[in-house]
Amino acid sequence: MHVRPYEPGDIHAVIDLINCCLPRDPITSETFQRKVLLDPNFDVRGALVALVGNKLVGFALGIVRTYPNEDAAPDFDRSWITLIAVDKMHRRQGIGRTLVQKLESYFCTRECKLTLVSPYAPNYFIPGIDVDAYPEALMFFKAIGYEEVYRPLAMDANLVHLVTPDWVREKESALEGEVTFEPYRAELLLPLLQWVKTEFPGDWQRFVRDAVTRITAGEFRPDNVWIAHENGKVIGYCQHDNACRFGPFGVSASERGRGIGAILLFRCLHSMRAKGLHNAWFMWTDDKVAKLYAEAGFIESRRFAVLRKYLQS
Repeated sequence: MHVRPYEPGDIHAVIDLINCCLPRDPITSETFQRKVLLDPNFDVRGALVALVGNKLVGFALGIVRTYPNEDAAPDFDRSWITLIAVDKMHRRQGIGRTLVQKLESYFCTRECKLTLVSPYAPNYFIPGIDVDAYPEALMFFKAIGYEEVYRPLAMDANLVHLVTPDWVREKESALEGEVTFEPYRAELLLPLLQWVKTEFPGDWQRFVRDAVTRITAGEFRPDNVWIAHENGKVIGYCQHDNACRFGPFGVSASERGRGIGAILLFRCLHSMRAKGLHNAWFMWTDDKVAKLYAEAGFIESRRFAVLRKYLQS
């Protein structure tokens, strides 16, 4: 077995390996190109393949940030492992351990102090290790010195019988005349951009720009994006795409507890249902916010373990 950096001709073998080893997270060539090769922080030193003879039996992807993530706090001393796969017939032979050790060595050359599995923005695949789907992976990382930080969850909802609860309608009536809830319109663009920059600096700004760009190009409808504002001052926002994915979704920290989030949630979900979408899903929340989602019929579909390890230079 030997390990070398990824080469252009590896793409199909790597994708086949990932799809075999990560059955709950299959990817296409297009997804791999978009989320790996086209990532501005991609570096072949952090994309390693393991071979036995001429057979590709392992792949691991490690990311170190070269360019800042919008205007988020600098995190150039962090690194992320976002993908790892080892052929089932070649496990327990030290291949996974070798791949991770070589990634850690690369991270140290980039002066990283911490590595995480795997909450990397903008191009993570899943927030961490799916504890039900990949228990061997969780055991593996813990065995080589990674500690569990927390367990976010993914949720899915069937929208066929979506009904807004009475308590949400009561909240909306109480806010009438104070807060306006409406789909995107051009006059709200600059206030929305300023709001997200202030309340959610970092990757959310990319989501907002992409969604509005798609609206202006005719790919999204204005009600793919819902905005809550007080006389033009944005205080909340949510969106969905055309493929059942819900979010991002948030409310100004100073405005929480007024029911604004719940109203936005149901407005956006009803927009999805009106477009003929039968389901909604998102990849990442915590148990506290999950209680609100449950009011709209969301149920936990996956649970992830986020792991970390402090690196020694």
